[in-house]
Amino acid sequence: MGGHNRGTVAKVAVVGGLVAAWWGVALGAAAVAEGFASTGQAYAGWYWISRGSQARWEFLSLPLTSDPFLGLEAFLCLPVAAGPLPAEIEVRFQIETGAGPGSRLYVARLGRTMTGESYAMYFGQVFLSRRELGLGSRLIVRLDGSQAEVPLGVHPSSVRVTLSPAPALASAAPPTGGAGTAAATSSVPTQPARTLPGSASPDSAPFLAPGTYRGELGWGGPYTAPIGRGVYKVNLRAGEIVTVRVETESVCVVSLCDPSGRKVGEVEGSTWLGLEYHAQVGGAWQILISCREGSSLFPYTLTLSIR
Repeated sequence: MGGHNRGTVAKVAVVGGLVAAWWGVALGAAAVAEGFASTGQAYAGWYWISRGSQARWEFLSLPLTSDPFLGLEAFLCLPVAAGPLPAEIEVRFQIETGAGPGSRLYVARLGRTMTGESYAMYFGQVFLSRRELGLGSRLIVRLDGSQAEVPLGVHPSSVRVTLSPAPALASAAPPTGGAGTAAATSSVPTQPARTLPGSASPDSAPFLAPGTYRGELGWGGPYTAPIGRGVYKVNLRAGEIVTVRVETESVCVVSLCDPSGRKVGEVEGSTWLGLEYHAQVGGAWQILISCREGSSLFPYTLTLSIR
């Protein structure tokens, strides 16, 4: 990472402050690591890990609850290099509990949520089964830098554990040789879902209240009009954090725009997609869900929360 100049370091430092502030606002339902260590190169509170280096987060006092699943959230940074940035990256976490030998491998898909002049931020989540892990109050999360083609930027607060029930569950593969894999692949709505009205224009987009909604996108066949996108609005006050989660079996794109119409976050993929953003200004923010042209009709579930 010798190519990063002082201006880049300053910009990354500012992003680090935003991440810490963002996590701090949401700690009512989450836990941050009591211990952090990294062998990566340090720049302004961030650590850049690559081949031969790693990062380690240790949670020592997780509360014991009856919830069968626990969410692991990550907010990482990639340097902007030549060529287009990926909309999504896969990150492999090694999970240990200290209760038994070995570790388990969990794969998280992180979507790009913010792009700056010299960096891009990625956010994602994976759910862990307490029973599969034999989880008590201690959890150790390791990230090996050798899995990435470019250095990964990590922060002491860029990995946290959510403690509230999640709208999606992790499906863990049977262990093989002491290690298994897991990814968010199925969902259980936390409340009855309402039907989303058709809306393709920001001018006529309805406002949504926090909750769970069901919608459809795509082309249903002859004599039917294709539904290429759904546009909805949410009223936010400055300082509030909006979380948008979409669950579907088909590929779609989820975007978030500020009241001026400027896109502030976007993620593309299938199965489970998530965006979270700390609103700096109040007003009518837009949520856009779209699909590829020619896609067959498919259902999706939208879960919206504000805190």
